[in-house]
Amino acid sequence: MAVLTLMVGKSDWEKLVVVGLAILVWVFAVPFWVSLRKSRGVLALGLIGLFLDLAVYGMLPWIWYSSVGGSEVLPAYIVKHPNVMALGYMLVIFHSGAGRPLYPLVATSIISCIQLGQFYFASLDPRTIFSNDYIAHMTGESISPEFFFGNLFTFLACGMSLAWIARLGRKNLRTAVGKEIENDRLSRYFSPEVQKAIVQQGDPFEEKGDRRNVAVLFSDIRGFTSMSEKESPETVLDWLREYHRVMVEIIFKHGGTLDKFLGDGILAVFGAPESFRDDADRALKAACEMQIALEKWNQDRKERSLPVFEQGIGVHFGPATVGNVGVEERLEYTVIGDTVNVASRLQGLCKELGHNTLISASLVEACENPPALDYVGSHGIRGRQANLEIYSAVP
Repeated sequence: MAVLTLMVGKSDWEKLVVVGLAILVWVFAVPFWVSLRKSRGVLALGLIGLFLDLAVYGMLPWIWYSSVGGSEVLPAYIVKHPNVMALGYMLVIFHSGAGRPLYPLVATSIISCIQLGQFYFASLDPRTIFSNDYIAHMTGESISPEFFFGNLFTFLACGMSLAWIARLGRKNLRTAVGKEIENDRLSRYFSPEVQKAIVQQGDPFEEKGDRRNVAVLFSDIRGFTSMSEKESPETVLDWLREYHRVMVEIIFKHGGTLDKFLGDGILAVFGAPESFRDDADRALKAACEMQIALEKWNQDRKERSLPVFEQGIGVHFGPATVGNVGVEERLEYTVIGDTVNVASRLQGLCKELGHNTLISASLVEACENPPALDYVGSHGIRGRQANLEIYSAVP
């Protein structure tokens, strides 16, 4: 606007004032930009910037009026100046781009009041001629109230529409951000394939629980409790985060679901919320790969002179109940039943039987392509009357 004024300005005074206003705006713009970069007081800064723009908008017609002669010129000049309405539209459109409906609403209201004030000022001058002749309004010195208020109504309708569009856009943006947050939360518990299936189906967590066959994997670090007593809490948590990150990546890689972390242990499920024909195969592959990953991680820890870990993994296949448990304020999607208990008992037997990964015969039978396994024998487990046929997987 300052550049345009320098090109077509009628007087040096007009050019000086407009350039001064432009410099003032830029002086305010620098701290505004710094504050916005730091996301401080965004709404307040937006309103301050809006009112500065409106102040300049209110001053410009009077600057133009004074530059062409002031009181010697008919005040209809202010009302009929083509840039007055054009600048009003530009300001409303510009501030609606912030996505806050308050900005175009305020801009539309104040600009309308400014234009009404200009019309009132012109009506006070006895030289002002009012006529509803459109041609006389456009080419002569008269003012057409019908034309003026028609333009003002159009401007108000445009401003209200932009405010509504800004509100709608803001609502859609919040919805999109909310969905993104939900997807991020899902990604913490489900593999990308399962996450995609959940999003496509809708929210399966609103449905009632159901009973299905699943493969349950339990892993636990041996001797972690005694080891953690010798280290600081920060060190212990760092170790756990690193361990969990390595293991969960493998679980997700094979399409498993992270049910929960149990201190230094992990409970993972294959077959919920989505069931696949090869759930048992994928659970067994994940267990073997987790042991291989632990060996590589331990090698890295040795090089850093850190203690190494051993983990026991138990995997079982069978019927379980899947669904939400808890209260409305705190729901948890989980798997419950004897299958979960057996997987936990198998993990607990790893140290006693001298194996790192123990697998039930039920899981082996459910596998489509089971690898070579070592038969450990028939063993009794707590909570079950009949013995359980157990196998060991060697990565």
